Amino acid sequence: MSATFFVKARRLRAGVRRHPWIYGDSIERHEGRYENGDAVVVRGPDGRFVAHAFVNDRSRLFLRLVSFERGRVPDEALLRARVRDAVALRHDVLRLPARADAYRLIHSEGDGLPGLVVDRYGPVLVLTCSALGTYQRLDAIVDELWTLLAPAAIVEHGVSEGLRGVEGLPPGRGVLRGALPADDPVVTVDGVALAAPVRDGQKTGLFVDQRENVRRVAELAAGRRVLDACCYVGAFSIAAARAGAASVRAFDASADAIARARENAARNGVADRIDLARASLYPELHALAAKGARFDLIVLDPPKLAPSARDLPRARKGYFDANALALRLLAPGGLLLTCSCSHHVSEEALEEVVREAAARAGVSLRVLERRGAGPDHPTDVCCPEGRYLKALLLQRRGGDAEAPDAPDAGGADAPDATREAEEAPDMDLAGAVGEGDHLAGDPIDGHDEPGDAGPGEGA
Repeated sequence: MSATFFVKARRLRAGVRRHPWIYGDSIERHEGRYENGDAVVVRGPDGRFVAHAFVNDRSRLFLRLVSFERGRVPDEALLRARVRDAVALRHDVLRLPARADAYRLIHSEGDGLPGLVVDRYGPVLVLTCSALGTYQRLDAIVDELWTLLAPAAIVEHGVSEGLRGVEGLPPGRGVLRGALPADDPVVTVDGVALAAPVRDGQKTGLFVDQRENVRRVAELAAGRRVLDACCYVGAFSIAAARAGAASVRAFDASADAIARARENAARNGVADRIDLARASLYPELHALAAKGARFDLIVLDPPKLAPSARDLPRARKGYFDANALALRLLAPGGLLLTCSCSHHVSEEALEEVVREAAARAGVSLRVLERRGAGPDHPTDVCCPEGRYLKALLLQRRGGDAEAPDAPDAGGADAPDATREAEEAPDMDLAGAVGEGDHLAGDPIDGHDEPGDAGPGEGA
């Protein structure tokens, strides 16, 4: 018989009752013995049924709620059904295979599978898991994916650090089923062909959460001078060049990323139309400003600068410096797509930073669109923490004259962020949602102490 955990009344108030994470200080008591990873019953202080959950007393996410139906215990049958439902969303509702063979198949809490992210790269599925209860039942999930999709290989990523380490999980085991092809699979997304580094790339291989934003940039790129800052393997740059950009400048701090971007540019027939360089974010933006460079469309997609809540002050300065510098490069009438993949940086906080950066740069901006990850990264309505990727599409008002150069933004203490250095070790976890970034303070019980990057941030 499973153990029972009784939670405090405050945890059952309207609006948070069905939030899928329960912290230790929301638990009143428990009855019965349990092992970490077990499925347990959650009840209110009066004994009324609340949910079935996975327990792990090593984790700040003490209980992860899985089912709110008394008769639906989180057994193999339920997990297999959730896998089928997740695949049906991508294939039958969103119909993603018609436009891409790289997308998110399972997005943690958004698909009712705590801590689990699965991305498809053509014939290869890459997964990472940051929840012990789900990890202990991974064989059934992998078996269902294998049966449904018949991939060439299913690969597990993950390192025993961050949230995964706290959960007590071992490193990723590599190939779980099948065999990897000799070369990285080449996937096509909206006509752009990219080699997916499924063995040693960042996150699970590519940043599939940016698919809709890459498409939007392509729609806007024709005839524009484009700058792609922190370009990784070149998705934004290549899409812009293919769409008829007047020129494209792209850079990344990682030599490996730039090498892959060059290969991808050649693969798409635009190698001669993209100026690729290895460079760090802040020094390169400074150097371009010093040269008087101007661009009509800038993509600013830095790495996660706030892996935990304690990093917020430094991250805020990093985002401010990067945006202030980018705005000095933006021509009147130009467009800026600025992104944050840090769960701890809210959309409101990002917009506030941009306002301050605009004041520093002496430019007037208007918000055209508030964007994020695509619909293959769904968020549970009760778990807004799953929306880790925020993006603002902004325009510098065209009627304003060029302002004289504003005081320098950034400096020696500006974080020299590279994706390799700053990306959270759990990559895309989706441990609780989404793709590799998450949680720290409890949004429900008022915690404000920093915790490890957590549940499911975006890949």
